[in-house]
Amino acid sequence: MQSSPIIFVTAILLGAALVKGFDEKEAMAKLMSAAEGCMAEVGAADADLQELIKKQPASSYAGKCLRACVMKSFGLIDANGKLDTDAGHEKAKQYTGNDPEKLKLALEIGDKCAAISVPSDHCEAAELYGACFKSEATKHGLM
Repeated sequence: MQSSPIIFVTAILLGAALVKGFDEKEAMAKLMSAAEGCMAEVGAADADLQELIKKQPASSYAGKCLRACVMKSFGLIDANGKLDTDAGHEKAKQYTGNDPEKLKLALEIGDKCAAISVPSDHCEAAELYGACFKSEATKHGLM
């Protein structure tokens, strides 16, 4: 199975890693577009963007905020800084092609990460959600 570098950042593309023929180049372009738009907004540096791309934990607060901004731009984090499970479920359906097994796995991972306790700080929450996605994807052999 292909794994997408974006899997660390967003549940949108979690399901995409499950789909053969997934256009990783297009997904990376979408991620880059969102991230570049967010960089100035949150004061992130190029190093923060590189950590995001390389699936590394954010080493700065601005890097964490970059992840939150990207997740918000994809509609995955709501105004309260919590994962929007409804939006995540819709994206999972879209990116798994409604394949029942792939969809079940994507929803399971998304729901598990949505249930974790996160702080009210959106930047810190996004970092924890990202770590959860990465951990769960690794457990399921997607990374």
